[in-house]
Amino acid sequence: MTEKSPETESIRIAHLTMLQGVIARMGSNSFTLKALSATFGSAAIAVMATAQKPSPLYAVAAVIPILIFWLMDAQYLRYERSYRKMFERVRRGQEVEAYDLNAEPFMSETGHVFRLAVTWSVAWFYVAILISLGAVGLLIYMDNSTEVHGTVPRTATEQTE
Repeated sequence: MTEKSPETESIRIAHLTMLQGVIARMGSNSFTLKALSATFGSAAIAVMATAQKPSPLYAVAAVIPILIFWLMDAQYLRYERSYRKMFERVRRGQEVEAYDLNAEPFMSETGHVFRLAVTWSVAWFYVAILISLGAVGLLIYMDNSTEVHGTVPRTATEQTE
């Protein structure tokens, strides 16, 4: 093991601190995307539930941005993992240029964004939102189709009259 000068060690520690900040920011961005998706999904459900003429197309329109948020979240996870790999190399004192924040060389080690999109930490959250939207959209569609075809079930008081 080679001796490291105090100056080299302070540069390495500063580099690790910078990388920790980037990793924390990636996690924060991922959390923000999840919050936006939940808000967007809830807003779409609220619009569908309170509209004068509800349409399941509201659910379809809400799916597109949620899918985009899903892919963006997976990309943030990919960057976060890449920076963690870079952090580990710097921590071990392996050859990484001082103060380098380019995570591109580590991207190949983390996998493709679509593969990360189906990991448990990303997929379950977005699948739950999409199932909720689909269920509400299906309920509205079924309610609209029964009104159109005149097969609305009668209530108990209407049947006794």
